[in-house]
Amino acid sequence: MKLLFWGLVIVGLGYAAYSGMIVAWSWIAVNNAVDEVLSKDGVEALPEKEIRARVLTSTSEAGVPLNERDVSVTRDNRLVRVEVVWTIPVIVVRGEALVEVPLAVRRASTGMSLTR
Repeated sequence: MKLLFWGLVIVGLGYAAYSGMIVAWSWIAVNNAVDEVLSKDGVEALPEKEIRARVLTSTSEAGVPLNERDVSVTRDNRLVRVEVVWTIPVIVVRGEALVEVPLAVRRASTGMSLTR
């Protein structure tokens, strides 16, 4: 009985570590994708819809599929703010997520081009 208990504890800790690595990888991938999109020259001149499409394409290529409602793009003068909020399901039973980890990335462009 003791062996079964410790076996379940080890499996639980392993699954928690695996889930933590998936969550961390997802956040890093989205963070890098948003930074890549905002670091391009002329991003301040693009329409908000185009910036959102670029973020969605970049995150999808990184392996993190997001919905359009997960990405918010706002503009304040020449400053572009991008906010990505999504969840990663950790425990799924019969196709329904019982436990999800919420994640968010918030970035703003510098508003200045480096090639002046």
